[in-house]
Formats: sequence, C-alpha cells, structure tokens
Amino acid sequence: MKRYIELWLRLAYMAFLMQFANRWSSLGWLGGKLVRFVFFFIFLSAIFQHVPSVANYTLAEAALFFLTFNLVDIAAQIFFRGLYMVGRDIREGDMDFYLIQPVHPLFRISSNLVDFLDFLTLIPVTILTLYILPKILGPASAGELLGRVFLYLILCANGVLIAFSIHVLIASITVRTQQMETTIWLYRDMASLGRFPVDVYSDLFRFILTFAIPIAVMVSYPSKALLGLLSLKQVAFAFFISSVLLIFSQASWKSALKKYCSVSS
Repeated sequence: MKRYIELWLRLAYMAFLMQFANRWSSLGWLGGKLVRFVFFFIFLSAIFQHVPSVANYTLAEAALFFLTFNLVDIAAQIFFRGLYMVGRDIREGDMDFYLIQPVHPLFRISSNLVDFLDFLTLIPVTILTLYILPKILGPASAGELLGRVFLYLILCANGVLIAFSIHVLIASITVRTQQMETTIWLYRDMASLGRFPVDVYSDLFRFILTFAIPIAVMVSYPSKALLGLLSLKQVAFAFFISSVLLIFSQASWKSALKKYCSVSS
C-alpha cells in the first residue's frame, strides 16, 4: 500500500508540473469550470423564483443535490481521470509499457493523469456545502445529525466507487474497440442528470437511473441520507449495487486484457 501511495504522489507531482508549465491554459480551464458552476446556481435560483419547491425540495435542498453531484464527480475526476486516456494509450503504444510495469495496470492507468484544477474547484463546493448544512438539517439530536453526516460521507465514497466501476467498464470496452469518446460522453451526459434530485424525473427514468445506470445511487442517495429521507433498505441497496458493479467491472477488465493486442503485434 505504501508503494502505491508513493507512486500516486509521484504521478500527481508530474501532472502538477505539466499543468503549471501551461499555466495560462490551466487558468482558462479553471475559469471555465467555475463559470459553469456559477451559471448553474443562477439557473437553479431562477427556477425557485417562480415556484416554492421542486418535487417537494426547497432551493437549499436542491442545491445540496447539485453540490453532492460535484463532490462525487470531482473526486472521481481527480483519482480516475487517467482512464479517459485509455484509447490514446492503446493507439500510441503506452499501454504496452503499463502492462509490463511492476504495479497493477488498472492503478497505473487510473493515476496517469491527476487534475489539480479539480482540487481547486473542490474548495468552493466544500465551502458551499458547509454553508447550507444548517439550512437543511432540521431540528434533531446531535447524535442523529452526526449519524446523517457520517452516512452522507460514506455514501459519497460509495458513489465514487460506483463512478470508478463505470469508468473501468468503459475502459474495458475501449480496450476491445479502441473507441472511447462516444461511450464516455454518453456516461457524462447521463451523470449530469444527477445534478437534480432524481424525484423530478418520470417513474421509468428513475428506474433507469437507479437500476440500469445507477446515477441516482451514486449522487442522489447521499443527499437523501443527509436529509433523513433514505431508508435502511435503500442504504443496503446502495452498498450492494456498488459491490456488484465493482466485481463485474474487474471481471470485464480482466477479460478485455485477454483480448488486447499490442500495437507491435
């Protein structure tokens, strides 16, 4: 474990140097991320100027869903961004080198690109989340509040695990087909639906976002747990779905590697 932590820190340092060398480009990307973040809040506020609630959620509660989506998504981008580059790694032959290195290839590929811009965008997300907590945590005992916050954090981590599993599945498809762009952007578009509470969608769409592509479990369940709206059965289901996805994604990755043909072959 210590060796992997040291390796990740080394790769992160190399990524930082690369981004710092292109500081103006990096600042442009950071500015774009922050502008998009602010514009969504403006959009959300505009909606609640005309209605008191959406699917029985207040503005502060709807903002919590959006902030939780960002927490989970940014954490996934920080730690697993390298999986987006699998197609390029295969085409340029870098995949061959990753497979012969004395570390797990999935770890090496996942950690290949650490985006420090996401670290910076995580700061305002965390501050705003802490700011709205008193507005959404109603009257409850200290023990109950601590329990909700703890469950929220655990389910956020569970959401990151689900995001990792989905990314591995997409990477497995890429190893087989060498085409990632369509699949990864389909996932990104589906994941963006988690910015809103899943309750705003139709029954059919809620079913898809819960069981077929578990975006709701990934980003909506933590918020519902913090609001005290998640049952124990749903909590158990969240951990069950992440475990199944993790096992399935690992099996899919191993199967894809068996089909992998080196660029030199």
